Amino acid sequence: MVSSTTTCQQQAYEFVKNRIINRGFKPGEYITDTRVAKELGISRTPVREAFHRLEKESLLIYEARRGWRVHTLSLKDIQEIFDIKEVVEGMVARKAATCTDEERRTALRQAFDDMCRAAANHDTAAWIQADHRFHDAIFAMADNKRAQKLIWNLNDQWNRVRIGFTTILSRIDRANSEHKAIMDAILAGNGDEAERQTLIHFKKVREELIHLLVNMVLPFVEEGV
Repeated sequence: MVSSTTTCQQQAYEFVKNRIINRGFKPGEYITDTRVAKELGISRTPVREAFHRLEKESLLIYEARRGWRVHTLSLKDIQEIFDIKEVVEGMVARKAATCTDEERRTALRQAFDDMCRAAANHDTAAWIQADHRFHDAIFAMADNKRAQKLIWNLNDQWNRVRIGFTTILSRIDRANSEHKAIMDAILAGNGDEAERQTLIHFKKVREELIHLLVNMVLPFVEEGV
């Protein structure tokens, strides 16, 4: 049986995490367990436990005598995130190319079709959802849930930056072309090419993201994003 404390902790965890990822809580903003507990109508104890979980996921930072602060991303953070994503997702794409499960292969095609449809309709939110399903389909084809969980956490850390970055429609169009190359290689069973195209994709995303941050974002903020 799930205790009420556990349920409240999960509620607080999901509430704060969603706020951070979607910029309801701004990077560098201080938040308190009292504030969140009041908003949710629960006690402070499960909120504090949720804060500790989010700290382990690098979404919150505890500062002595100041409290909990929403983690800010520096250029070094972005570089580290993409260093890991390139290695892990390249490996996963290689493994996915060995998948012969037609249902999983079809899920990959359908996700890509939805990405193309969303791009044609200039629907960024739909594109992001389809992009999530595209990469989840690759993880399913590779059958590596630990790698998927790791990448999910990294994506949560930079998602608030990614949302704004993705709204640039020319990036969505280029991303679709890059994703098609990855998909084609996976479905052709070419692991080497699937990994190569994945690395090309993330290298381009990294370069364009850093260019955007250096030239249009970081000069106008006190610390990271």
